[in-house]
Amino acid sequence: MIVKTMVSVLALCSLASIATATEFFVSPNGDDTNPGTTQRPFQTLARAQQAVRKVDRTESDDVVVNLAAGCYRLAKPFRLTEEDSGSNTCRVVYRSQDGPGKARLLGSVPLVGWQEHHDGIWKIDLPEGMLFHTLFENGQRAHKARFPNYEHQPDFPTARGRYLVAEDGTPKRYNKKGEKPPQGPGWLTYPVEDAPPAPLGSKTKLLIYTGGKCDWFRNVYNVKSIDPETRKLVFEANALPFGVGAGARFFLEDDLAFLDAPGEFHVDESSNTLYYKPIGSGHPDTLCVAAPVMTRLIEIQGKSRERCVENIRIEGLALEETDGFPTPWWGTHYGRKDGALIWMSNTQGIEVRQCHLNNGGRNGIMLIGHNLDNLVTRCWIEHMGVNGVTLCNRFSSSDEKKATADRCLGNRIHNCRIHNIGEIHTYASCVNLFNVENNDIGHCELHDSVRYAVTLRGNTGDQYGPPVSTNHPPCKNNRMHHLRVYRCGQDGGDMGALHCANLNNPGGGCVNTFEQITVVDCRAVPLMKDYAPDGIFLDWPKMSMDQVFRNIHIVRCQGRQIRSNRPENADSALTENVSWKDGFREELMDRENIGLTDGFPVDYGGKSSVPTK
Repeated sequence: MIVKTMVSVLALCSLASIATATEFFVSPNGDDTNPGTTQRPFQTLARAQQAVRKVDRTESDDVVVNLAAGCYRLAKPFRLTEEDSGSNTCRVVYRSQDGPGKARLLGSVPLVGWQEHHDGIWKIDLPEGMLFHTLFENGQRAHKARFPNYEHQPDFPTARGRYLVAEDGTPKRYNKKGEKPPQGPGWLTYPVEDAPPAPLGSKTKLLIYTGGKCDWFRNVYNVKSIDPETRKLVFEANALPFGVGAGARFFLEDDLAFLDAPGEFHVDESSNTLYYKPIGSGHPDTLCVAAPVMTRLIEIQGKSRERCVENIRIEGLALEETDGFPTPWWGTHYGRKDGALIWMSNTQGIEVRQCHLNNGGRNGIMLIGHNLDNLVTRCWIEHMGVNGVTLCNRFSSSDEKKATADRCLGNRIHNCRIHNIGEIHTYASCVNLFNVENNDIGHCELHDSVRYAVTLRGNTGDQYGPPVSTNHPPCKNNRMHHLRVYRCGQDGGDMGALHCANLNNPGGGCVNTFEQITVVDCRAVPLMKDYAPDGIFLDWPKMSMDQVFRNIHIVRCQGRQIRSNRPENADSALTENVSWKDGFREELMDRENIGLTDGFPVDYGGKSSVPTK
């Protein structure tokens, strides 16, 4: 009996040593010369990554990197390549050791050494060439100095008002097909009571919804001059196809002359000086003011679609405070050059679980190009400069052959809360699906978006034009289900919380399914003059055909429950038990399972009790 007991003890000790050999520990108070044990942890993720690469990952035990609670400020993105992959039997895990959100990865640097400027404004010297487009104070986003001052509206938290309204401006610049549109600067006249401060610097920007009524996209232009006598503002522009016109909403930004309200900042590039008026009281050195220095925190990128990064799990981490810029995300080569808290390409079998993504300057999670069978689940994604989660495989014409061979399919976005989306750029969505197939978006709560909850776009050609193009992969067989959507479309019009555009020509076969979804309280700020936000918008005539809608309940939208750009899109849709048609049956709605499930972390607020009707 004694011998058997000794053997059992030795066996247990052996198993314990094996488990210890596949675990590493990281702490903000650690040291990279340590062996990475519980008692002597590493200090950085990079050092833990080196240790993981030396482990034989053909064994059956997972390799786990445990990050202790605390802040980890990254000087460069944490990059995972195919060298970091796990195997079918051994997953590589990077996890928050003390629970969801306790280990925090930040892409910012704290700023200390502030000096008083005047009137509650402080200043600090920056390293030469340091420039950023957003700023954070104690976890709250600050914004560039602007005129008129930003006014927070509790019912429209992602809207960027207060806006001014143009009295007149550049006429439309439409051109005939094949002709170059008229060029030259644009202009507008502003009301006499809205004269901006003078003089203005060379960085001043105009942010404007052009066309007078085209409130679906906000452009950014450099201001060339302002004439106080004629009240004429001239700005650099190219085609301006919609012109400006009377009624165009706008504000001015990024000038020291505008800095007069708490939470405003200005970077003087000529003197490398940051000016800031804090939100809180006291010396700024005590207010946790931080400047972002990166646009990506974690990059997971394989060498090619044949050499993907595989079998890695990111679990429970908080990812915060990256930089943003006011470019629409398609202006970043459809995400290839964009920023995200987690950016992925050429991946397979990656899991992102129970992570808290907050205060991203650009995007939360981006899957760009070739990405197969990845999972994002039980994540809390909030306060993004542009988008929440993006799946995209659409690229410019020079990349069409490569893009056609790539596939973004079989990915799942499940049980996630995504909200306060589009805090820097107005053209934003909680979830984007561009030219991707067989992906599943389910049991999510999507709310407080400056524009869309979900938008799908595909591979059709010119508007009103030819059959489905083969230059890009299709957007088809994606399923959106058990979604709780509310308060979207806050700062623009001509949209729907659920949106399809340039997706499927007649007979194209690019069909996607929406089912068991509630959409509530989608509306825009009162100054918005375009088509009011709809529950569903099927955009581009004859280019959003044949989509499937089952068990959809839409209430209290400012616009229509469903709107179609010309009737064919809506007439071709396959509908079953939808609230915009007679015979809607409440008992067919699976309300108990719409939105977050009980598995959503209690640390992140648990399952929501927001009403769906």
